[in-house]
Amino acid sequence: MLDINTLVQYNPWWTEGRVPVIFLKKRKRPAFFSLFPYLEKRFALLLYGLRRVGKTTIFYQLVDHLLDLKIDPKTILYFSFDEKIVQLETLFSIYQEKVLKKNLIKEKKIYCFFDEIQKLSDWQSKIKIIYDLHPNIKLFLSGSASVFLQKDSRESLAGRMVDFFVKPLSFREFLDWKNIRVDMNNPQLYQAKVAPLLMDYLRKGGFPEIVEEESDELIRSYLKNTILERILYRDLPEAFGLKDIELLKILVEMIASDPGMILNIDRIARDFGRTKVTVSNYLDYLSYALLVREVRNIRSRFLVSSRKAKKIYPTSSAFSFSYRTDFFQEEVLQKMAETAVSDKISAQYYYRDNFEVDFVAKKDKVLIPVEVKYGKVTTEQIEKFMARFKVKKGIIVSKNSLVKKRKLEVIPLWQFLLQDKISS
Repeated sequence: MLDINTLVQYNPWWTEGRVPVIFLKKRKRPAFFSLFPYLEKRFALLLYGLRRVGKTTIFYQLVDHLLDLKIDPKTILYFSFDEKIVQLETLFSIYQEKVLKKNLIKEKKIYCFFDEIQKLSDWQSKIKIIYDLHPNIKLFLSGSASVFLQKDSRESLAGRMVDFFVKPLSFREFLDWKNIRVDMNNPQLYQAKVAPLLMDYLRKGGFPEIVEEESDELIRSYLKNTILERILYRDLPEAFGLKDIELLKILVEMIASDPGMILNIDRIARDFGRTKVTVSNYLDYLSYALLVREVRNIRSRFLVSSRKAKKIYPTSSAFSFSYRTDFFQEEVLQKMAETAVSDKISAQYYYRDNFEVDFVAKKDKVLIPVEVKYGKVTTEQIEKFMARFKVKKGIIVSKNSLVKKRKLEVIPLWQFLLQDKISS
C-alpha cells in the first residue's frame, strides 16, 4: 500500500527543493537534449530502451532542469513502478490530498514522471485517460527493454505521444566520458589515443555505470546480475507469463557466445527438447527485450528478405564478454567486431547465396554492402555483391587498415564507430 512517506522518498525535491546530486550524475545523454523541444508541447514523452542505459537519470536531470526554471517542486511528481505497483487512481489521490492540497485540475501545470510504466497493467489505456482528461498534466514515461512497449503505445496513444529510443553509450559518447574528443575532419590524428580504448568499449558495451570499472569480474557480474538476469528472471516472465526461464538462459548464452550464428530452430528444438513453436516464440521475446537482433537474408531476385537462414546477434558485445573468457582472442574479436557493426547500423539484412556479405544497409532504395574483416582484408565477396547489384559503394570494416576509394572504402572499426552515419 502506498503512503505519503514512500511518495516523499521518491520525490525528495518536495522537501529539499533540489534533486540530490547523487541522482544527477556528471554527464547528460543526447536524449536529455532531444526532449527539450517537447517540454512545453502537449505530447506525452516516452523513453524506452535496455535496462541501465540511463533513462531514470535523464528523468532526474529533467526534474532538476524544471527546478532551475523555478517550477514549484510540489508540481513535479515522480514514481517508479519497478518495485511497487500502484494504481494511478491511488497515486493521484494521495498526491492531491497530501501534497497539492487541491484537485489536479486546479493546478495550472503538473509534471508527472512515471518510470517502468510497462509494469502497470493496461498502462496505455490509463495514460490515455489522464492525457485526455487532464490537459494540464505533462507526462514523461519510461520503459525498459521492450519494443512491444513502443508498438502498443503507438497504436493506443497515436497522436498523443512522442517516443525516444535510448541506447547504451555510443563509442563517441564513451570517449567523451573519458574526456577524449575526436575531430572527425581528421580522425587519424587521434588513433594512438582512441584505438586502445576500443576493446574497453566492446567489453563494457557502453553501459554508463561501468565506464570507469576495470575489473573483468565486476564487469561480468554487473552485466549478468543487473541487466541480463533481471530481464530473464523478472521482466520477461512478468510481461509475458513465461515459465521456461531455463530456455531463455540457454538461448541468450548461445547467441552471446556465437554472434552471427545462423538460426536453426529445428536443431535448437531437438537439442534442448522443446517444440519449434516454443523456441521461435522465446526468440521473439528476446528480440522484444532488446537483447538480440535478427538479421534477415536479403533475397537477390526480389530484394526482399527471407524468413529462412536468419543470422542472430546479441545487441551488445558486452553480453558476449559476460559469457566468454576468451573474448580478446583474434577469432573471437571478428565476431565482436561484427556485433559492434550490427549495432552501429541497426542491421536488418545480410546477403547469402553462393557467396556471403555480412550486412546490407538499405538507404531509401540504395543498397550498401558492409563487410567486417577484423583479420586479413579481402575484397572478393563485397566486389561480387557490388557487381551483381550494380551498387556504387561498399564498406569494409577492418582492424586497422584505411583505404578510401571512390567505390570501396576500407575503414578501421574504431573510426567506423565514430561516424555519424553511413554515406551512400
